[in-house]
Amino acid sequence: MEIQNDEKFIKRVESLINPMEVSNLLFFQKLKGLLPTAVLKFMLHRASKNTPYIGFIIDPYSLFLFFKLADIELAKSMLPGRYELSKTRLFADDVPDYYMGIGNLSTRASTFWGTRMEAYLIAKDKETGLLSFIFIDILSNTIIALPTKGIADPNCERAILTTSSQGEVFFDIEEKRTKRKLQFKGIIKRGKIRILDQQLWLMGNTSIGHCKSYVKGEDIPFAVIFDPAEVKEALDIPVEDIHIKENTLFPGLARQEISAAICFPYAQHYIADSPGCYTKIKDREELISMYNRIADSGEFKTFSARTIINQVVAGIVITAIAVLLLSLIF
Repeated sequence: MEIQNDEKFIKRVESLINPMEVSNLLFFQKLKGLLPTAVLKFMLHRASKNTPYIGFIIDPYSLFLFFKLADIELAKSMLPGRYELSKTRLFADDVPDYYMGIGNLSTRASTFWGTRMEAYLIAKDKETGLLSFIFIDILSNTIIALPTKGIADPNCERAILTTSSQGEVFFDIEEKRTKRKLQFKGIIKRGKIRILDQQLWLMGNTSIGHCKSYVKGEDIPFAVIFDPAEVKEALDIPVEDIHIKENTLFPGLARQEISAAICFPYAQHYIADSPGCYTKIKDREELISMYNRIADSGEFKTFSARTIINQVVAGIVITAIAVLLLSLIF
């Protein structure tokens, strides 16, 4: 089975992202503090049942850094019971090893817009057998979806990912509360295209989970639906061309030296599961089938900024009414 209409899918995903709605959300998200976390999470998950997908784009020149793990037992202790730490290849002809990955991304979505740093462990989902990306950290200057909180506030004021005309890439992010940071500068013009390991980059993106600190109880993974060609190959950047100025994210978890730097010099277009939803995809054929179905569908509603705003407003109204009734009773 092959992709039938990538242009139609790409335009559909792009059309799902409304800058004005995302701007409104950044205003309304400050009001969510008026709601108990459990109430907001319940309402978001209820909305997800009617709009189970999110439009999501990673803009060109995303850069993934991989570091070999130094403390295997620490890494294992971060995983929920559903997952088992696993060795992986990064490129198709690599020797498998244990890695921590750091994705440095400029993102646009139907629910957020900004710069993100995502840190992952690679593990096997014992229920499905799929290799999985497991979030162990997310730093961003825009809102963040988390299993325990529903929607979390941005945790960074400084979050920069950009490139120059000289083929340079600059990344600088710092968590506001803890001052944990990652700063690096690199040159990407010497990168060579290589074939990526599909068990990790293809199927791993259909099985994305969270570490223990992000979940209460068992984790519910989520999937993204996309054109397999968008993770078939990428630029292998010489590691000596990436210069880390400071990395205080996870002292002791991984080695300091970079093992691989992987750059995607094009945009990647995804339809992701909404909070609390999980599209089970068993193989490449099923992923393509889902992709073609979405590309050919008529009206397509996704979980959007307006969805969240409506839920926040409804929650505030309901909470206010409940407080008023209780005050009248007592």
